[in-house]
Amino acid sequence: MAKKTEKQNKPISKSLAVTLIAGITFLLLFVYGTAGFLMFQYFNENAGPKPQPVAEQPMETVSEEMDKTPAKANGNLLPQLVQPASENINAYTQIESPLEKSLEQIASLKRSVVMIETEDNQGSGVVISDQGHVVTNFHVIEASPYMTVATVETPTGELIHRELMLLGYDIKKDLALLQFKNRRDLPLQPLPMGSIESISEGQRIVTIGSPRGLMNTVSDGIVSGIRRFDAETYVQISAPISPGNSGGALLNMKGELIGLTTFKITESENLNFAISADDLKLLIDKNPHWVNP
Repeated sequence: MAKKTEKQNKPISKSLAVTLIAGITFLLLFVYGTAGFLMFQYFNENAGPKPQPVAEQPMETVSEEMDKTPAKANGNLLPQLVQPASENINAYTQIESPLEKSLEQIASLKRSVVMIETEDNQGSGVVISDQGHVVTNFHVIEASPYMTVATVETPTGELIHRELMLLGYDIKKDLALLQFKNRRDLPLQPLPMGSIESISEGQRIVTIGSPRGLMNTVSDGIVSGIRRFDAETYVQISAPISPGNSGGALLNMKGELIGLTTFKITESENLNFAISADDLKLLIDKNPHWVNP
């Protein structure tokens, strides 16, 4: 007799049932959540006009307004620091159509010339501005440029010693610009600048310097020629030059500074040279950052 096979259904395990219910629940939550979010977005976008973004001010405008508004501390206005305009600060002066002077009047300008001393060198310098700017040859201060002292002669003959600070220099042109660290009570009498265009051979000139430490020695002579060496312009003069004269004043008979006495050729007689004031003015004009108020 053949056996009758019966197919029995196995019951679903408890863990599998829990997993299926959790999956279905998560799926329903995801579907309803997504639908709700999309409906919220739709009604939100169509509920009214969008708010307009605030226009940003250009950076330049903001900066200008900040500059015009004084700062405040505890309700009080703070003092505003104003940078002096560079055009109001001049390292040298000029005079339009100066008059001819006598030799004695030119010699009295010695108060505009100072004796410069470093640790191991001595030379001369010229005051060229009311702010106490002094110009000299770089080789005068080269050995110790930050330990420089100037001696100024007052109208009464008193000698005042003051320290100088170095503002800038040019080795090729052999020029340096300095300034008194302390200008109080100094009888500053700056010399006005002249131009090489006014110089001609045979013209009478005066030099003032401190040869061998003999302060404010006055000598006269003539312009022997205009020379150009290595793209620099020099005035050849017959007035004698000695060690210590370097950086001293070369003046025309109008009292204008037309050059700085710079060197002599020792192998020959009376060949003396000064660098022109035009080179000095050009150097300062090209370096306005040197100039201090």
